[in-house]
Amino acid sequence: MSRALVWLLSKDAGGDAGATQAGGARRGGFISAGATRGRALVWLLLLLAAPAWAASAWTIPVGESAGPPPLDPLDAAWTGAPAAAVPLYPQATTAGGLSRAAESLRFSAYESGVPLAGASPLLQEARVLRGGGKLALRLAWPDATADLADAKATDRFADAAAVQFAPAEPAGPGCAPVGAGLPAIARPEIAGKPAPTAAPTCRAGTLPYVGMGEPGRPVRVWLWRAGRPAEGLAAQGFGSLSQQPNESVETQARRTATGWVVVLRGELNATDMAAGAIAFAAWDGAEDGRAGRKRLSAWRALTKPGVEPDARLLEEMRVTGDPARGARLYTEHGCAACHAPGVWIGPDLTHAGGIHWPGYLRRAIREPAAFLVPGYAAIMPALPLRPEEVDDLVAYLLTLH
Repeated sequence: MSRALVWLLSKDAGGDAGATQAGGARRGGFISAGATRGRALVWLLLLLAAPAWAASAWTIPVGESAGPPPLDPLDAAWTGAPAAAVPLYPQATTAGGLSRAAESLRFSAYESGVPLAGASPLLQEARVLRGGGKLALRLAWPDATADLADAKATDRFADAAAVQFAPAEPAGPGCAPVGAGLPAIARPEIAGKPAPTAAPTCRAGTLPYVGMGEPGRPVRVWLWRAGRPAEGLAAQGFGSLSQQPNESVETQARRTATGWVVVLRGELNATDMAAGAIAFAAWDGAEDGRAGRKRLSAWRALTKPGVEPDARLLEEMRVTGDPARGARLYTEHGCAACHAPGVWIGPDLTHAGGIHWPGYLRRAIREPAAFLVPGYAAIMPALPLRPEEVDDLVAYLLTLH
């Protein structure tokens, strides 16, 4: 049993009777809604209990298909595809588009990063197949109501889901050229925007920030919205999302008794598959979900079943610290003074362990100015921590869900 699991069990033994959308029995091939928060906690504990190298913790297995994977979510071929349970957490890092002065508005609590009353993580089932030059993802998640896109109803929003791809930077000093490892259509200079200069603090082997990448560190996004065609997008930081007109993303969605099951299919090159990662997001139209009003996951490495991830990503996902010692360090260095919910001096870390993966947390502690979440000043000091203390602090942050 991992140290993180032991620490979580001792901390949360009392449980929580609040209801959640996470967990639940499987119906129609995916996880249903209406389970208790306790069941969601069990899933999260199982994920945390796995060693850092285990596929269930930080990886997404990719199955093989004889030809292009099927678009129909109910096609029998998906039954044999490897499945992963991916927890998605309420976005609590950025202000979601509202200024601080507008936080008293009706949606301020969620848009400012504090989840809506009753907002909770949910579990999304992800299955991935590749073949015939295509890669496809089958996503299934609970959603009590079907909210479709309607151009005439500007006060209502559609249910939506997205997958985001990023390559790891190659080994060696410095950063790769902008767009390296991504298909040409995802490179910002080809998308009609000038290519930015890569940040000098970029580290070989690291993944970009999970929230739409970073300047000089582009990500690729496939977006599905209920009632609309799928879109291929690219981004290199907040506010930089751009359409990729030359990229074709196919989709087919089905509504079940308990939610959505959706397939997204497109082209993905060998570099992304061999040394890249993927993250997931979902929006609930009934919560007026759009932009930052979403639930999202941490990065996960794309791997073949039974095959270890790329060595660079293995080092990134390493978790060896003691969360109890990390909790003490968090208190001793006064981290909560800036990062507690509602403070807004630094990003809210309520769900840090759910939306950030270990490599990013290590970089944020060692080099706090390497990447700044928009809306926050560069005031965090580089703490005088030994390497093992950094690992302890990372282990603690990964228990925050």
